Amino acid sequence: MSAPQSIVDGIHVLRGLVNIYIVETTDGCAVIDTGFPGSASKILKAVAAIGRRPDDVRHILVSHAHPDHMGSAGSLKRETGAAVYAHPIDAPIIEAGTGYRDAKSCPGIRNKIVGGLLRRFGLPNAEPMHVDHLLQEGDSLPFAPDLSVIHVPGHCAGQIAFHFKRGGGVLIPADTCVNFGRMKLPATAEDLAQACDSLRKLAAYEFENLCFMHGPPVLDGADRKFRAWVSTNP
Repeated sequence: MSAPQSIVDGIHVLRGLVNIYIVETTDGCAVIDTGFPGSASKILKAVAAIGRRPDDVRHILVSHAHPDHMGSAGSLKRETGAAVYAHPIDAPIIEAGTGYRDAKSCPGIRNKIVGGLLRRFGLPNAEPMHVDHLLQEGDSLPFAPDLSVIHVPGHCAGQIAFHFKRGGGVLIPADTCVNFGRMKLPATAEDLAQACDSLRKLAAYEFENLCFMHGPPVLDGADRKFRAWVSTNP
């Protein structure tokens, strides 16, 4: 992982195999997803790079219960004392650190290969932890008054996306889609029809900036490009 990149004022991305977002809030900052196990020290270095201390991290928002997104939430919580937030459908998996639901490969050769590998070797366990707060569709959070929580099942039943109004609009779509050369479906989905419905749901929002969990962001007219891509999916 490299140094954090500023997306808009108060939202930073730490790029890697899975991207991690640091959001400045009214009471410190929030971290959206934590990468694989072993990423906590890198996250805290990124927090320091934006001029914050470990105890400024007050909130950890987990988009869904897969180990590349929740893997370091437990260790980051211990280091900072931050509260963990997740959707109630995925909270039991996050708290257990395992128990992932079955998923099938999404369309596309790459996805069939990756999905097959995941089914063969399985997903690694993550550190168990307590989820302090459950996030539902439409919840507003006092520490980030411009944030909307959006339930986007399909890839994972308890998956949530995050829409911020700042900077012309910022959408963090969790793993509803990825950006490897172009926008694509994720490698797997628990329910492909739900996954496509969730994409159409996100297309109704306005956002200049589309900040993927996998792949580089789109930072200009992202909502128009996203709608054009969604219109080509089932």
